[in-house]
Amino acid sequence: MPVSQIEVDPALLHRTGTRLREAVSVASEVRRSRGTLTSLADDAGHAGLTGAVHIFVDRWNHGLACLTEDADRLATMLADSGRVYLQVESAVLAALGGRR
Repeated sequence: MPVSQIEVDPALLHRTGTRLREAVSVASEVRRSRGTLTSLADDAGHAGLTGAVHIFVDRWNHGLACLTEDADRLATMLADSGRVYLQVESAVLAALGGRR
């Protein structure tokens, strides 16, 4: 029977969650620029181009919303996992009398 070893770096989980949240923040800023992007297309003076840009931006905005929602949830899970691993490690060390 194979022996499984699990190694976790809680600090790395935390850093990854933090960086993912930063990426979500940038993506959210892009989503807030939707009106600016579509108004630029409106000023182009070509109905076909304007319509195509509006369709693209609407679809892009929807996809980005789905992505940021999932990424934010994942960032929370990473941060929570790191915290739980530290709590478990502390509890195990305390149960062992502080010995490693």
